[in-house]
Amino acid sequence: MKRKFFQEVVFLLTVGLFSQQALSSDIIEVESKFDPDEISWVKKEGAAIVEGEAYIKLEDGSYKGCSAFSVELLPVSDYSDERIYKTYGSNKSGQILIKENPPKFTPDHKLYHDLVIKSTCDSENRFSFSNVHPGDYYIMAFIIWNGTEGGGVMKRVSLKDGSKVRTVLREK
Repeated sequence: MKRKFFQEVVFLLTVGLFSQQALSSDIIEVESKFDPDEISWVKKEGAAIVEGEAYIKLEDGSYKGCSAFSVELLPVSDYSDERIYKTYGSNKSGQILIKENPPKFTPDHKLYHDLVIKSTCDSENRFSFSNVHPGDYYIMAFIIWNGTEGGGVMKRVSLKDGSKVRTVLREK
């Protein structure tokens, strides 16, 4: 029951549909055109592996790990670049707390969300993706509880065919 609740909350953060209490009512126009052909390669099997750990830095300076929370690989495209930058203020790495009012976007294409590779962190805050097609990706961990606590942390990675990338998502 709790896992389903967390998955629903993560989905809402991802598509930007939190209640008016949690988010600003401003909607940001995405100027870049969404082109599914630009990232259709993401669903092809590859030989790359990406693994790591994820932690969100809380307002009090402490960290909370991603144990049992969702982690996603999002292929880099013009559309995702713009959304990521407008959310995190960077296309390399960043985090946003729910209290910082993550933006909502228009247009918000359903297929954009369908082209994400999803996983869940284990009890030791680790995640792993295997058989990933080579390319550039954003790794995003959504560490959210009680519907209004936590947020998202992101890092960009580049995968070559057959490569194994190890990374840690954590703001200093």
